[in-house]
Amino acid sequence: MRKLRVIQGYYLASPLFWVMGFWWGWEIRVTFLPDPRLRFGYYVVLSVLGLLTHFRPSSAPWVALGESTLNLFLILAWILLPIYALPDTLGGGGAVGVPYTPGEVLVNGGLAGSFFLVGFYQAQSAILERFPWLGGRPRRSPRIR
Repeated sequence: MRKLRVIQGYYLASPLFWVMGFWWGWEIRVTFLPDPRLRFGYYVVLSVLGLLTHFRPSSAPWVALGESTLNLFLILAWILLPIYALPDTLGGGGAVGVPYTPGEVLVNGGLAGSFFLVGFYQAQSAILERFPWLGGRPRRSPRIR
């Protein structure tokens, strides 16, 4: 159950991450959304997920897997889409730039990425403990004579 407490705590701390971004400008959790309204909406969704994992602990691994996958996809899109658009921007004579700084990428990628990795494997472990048949059968090596 300790694995699930870490997941629950992280999602229930989402309002704290929002306050850090709103008051001090420290966007740690959701740097990939430049619009404050979208960012606030994402924090509301994360807070609802935190409440869901608190009141229905059995949902915590599934919530962590789903949100980790979505967040990883959004972070990769946030980093890669401006890079992929460089040839079109250069060909059109537009100004070249990226919507993030290297520090933002390092902080967001380091903190969020490490939690998502840990959360993913904790959630996977909790799911496989509950449903061992999802893990498949271990393969046996052929016998050498």
